[in-house]
Amino acid sequence: MAALSSSGSAPSRPRFPTTSALTDSLDSISTLDSSSPSTPLLAPTIPKPRPITYNREKKRESMSPQARRSIGLLFLAVVVFSWVFSSFLTFAIFSDDSYSKPYFMTYLNTCSFSLYLIPVGVRHWWQKRCEHKRGGRYQQLPTITDSSNGAGVDEPLHSPPPPLKLTNMETLRLSAQFCLLWFIANYLGSYCLAFTSVASYTILSATSGIFTLFLGVLLSHTRFTIPKLTAVLLSFLGISLIANIDLHPTPANTPTSSRTPYEVFLGDLMALLSAFGYAAYITLLKHKTGDDDEARVDYTLFFGFVGALNALFLWPGLIILHKTGIEPFELPPNSQVWAILLINAAITLVSDMCWAWAVLFTSPLVTTLGLGATIPVAMVGEMVVLGVIAGIWYWVGAVLVLAGFVIVNWEDGVEKKEVMRVREEEEIDQFLNA
Repeated sequence: MAALSSSGSAPSRPRFPTTSALTDSLDSISTLDSSSPSTPLLAPTIPKPRPITYNREKKRESMSPQARRSIGLLFLAVVVFSWVFSSFLTFAIFSDDSYSKPYFMTYLNTCSFSLYLIPVGVRHWWQKRCEHKRGGRYQQLPTITDSSNGAGVDEPLHSPPPPLKLTNMETLRLSAQFCLLWFIANYLGSYCLAFTSVASYTILSATSGIFTLFLGVLLSHTRFTIPKLTAVLLSFLGISLIANIDLHPTPANTPTSSRTPYEVFLGDLMALLSAFGYAAYITLLKHKTGDDDEARVDYTLFFGFVGALNALFLWPGLIILHKTGIEPFELPPNSQVWAILLINAAITLVSDMCWAWAVLFTSPLVTTLGLGATIPVAMVGEMVVLGVIAGIWYWVGAVLVLAGFVIVNWEDGVEKKEVMRVREEEEIDQFLNA
C-alpha cells in the first residue's frame, strides 16, 4: 500500500467579526472620512450577538504541544500497524493462491476512495445552507478613500494572503491526471506479495524517498547534497543485501521458500517499481501544484475523485485480464476471503484519514519519518505470525534501508523549512515596502 507523503489540512470555518469589532470599524471610518464628503458611508444592520460555534481548528490550536504530539503519534501508530496488517492479509490470500486477484483487489480498494465524496458533499451542502441563512445580515464595509491622492484602498492591512485553493473542477482535472499512476503503484504493491515476503515488500517500499530524490533533482525541485548521497548509497547497499538473501532462501529465513528465484526476483522488482510509481506520483503532483500543495489541494476531494474516476474508467481492465487469461475474474470463494477484501478496503480508507490527522497534529516530517517504523513492525510480525526468524544480514540490510529513508526525509524536511523561512521573509519585506 502506497503512503501518502503529502498531507491534507482540515478546512477552517469562516470567521465573522463580532458586534464590537464592527462598531469600532464604523467609528474609525467615520473619524477618517469626516473631512472628506466624497467618502460613502453605509449604515449596515448590526446583527445581534450570536453564540460562539464550535471550531475544531481553534480547539486543536488551543491544545498543549505535548497533547498535540501525543494525539498525532497515536494516529501515526494506527497508520503504521494498519498498513502492515493489511500487507499480511494480502499475503495470506496471495501466497497460497487461494485468491490471487491483485487487479480486482486494487480496484476495490481504490474505488473505496469515492466514499470521501460523501462528507465533502455534506460539507458543501451545509456551507451553502449556512450562507443562505446569513444572506443579507452582513453588509460589506465601504472602500476607504485616501484624501491625499484619491486612491481607493481595496484591501485592509493584513498579512500576505494564503495560496488560492484549487476549485472543484481543477481538483477533478488533477485527479484525472494522476488516478492511473496511483492505481498502477498500488497494483504493483499488492501483486508483489504473491511472490515476496511482507518484510521485503515493506523494506523495498521505503526506497520511494530515494526515487523521489532522483526525480526531484531531475525536475530541479531539490538539491543533491552529501547527506542525500549517503542515503542513496546506504539504501542501495541494503537493497542488495535483501535481494541476495531473497534469491537464496532457506527454510529458516524467509516465508517464500516455495517460490522460485525468478518469482522472488519478480516480486522484489514489483515492490521497487511500486515505490518508483509512488515517488513519481508525489513528485509530479508537487510539480503541478507547487511547493504549497498542502495549502492548495483539498486531498479529501482529490482522492474522492480518484476513487470515482477509477470506478468509472478502470473496470474494463477486469474484462481484458479475464479474456487474456492473466487474471480470470471470479468472485471470492468464501466468506473469509470476502472479509479480507473488505477489511483491506476499510484499512485503505481509514488509514489515509488517520495519516492526514497525524500530519495536522504533528508535522509532515515527523509522520514521514514515522513510516519507517513499518520496517521493524513487519519483520517482528513475520517472527510472531509466521514464525520466521530473519538472519543477521537481512536485519543489516533493513537497517541500511531504514537509515537511508530517515536521512533523505530529514534532509528534505530541513530544506523545506529553509525554503518556507526565506519565502516568509520575502513576503514580509514586500508587504512592508508596499
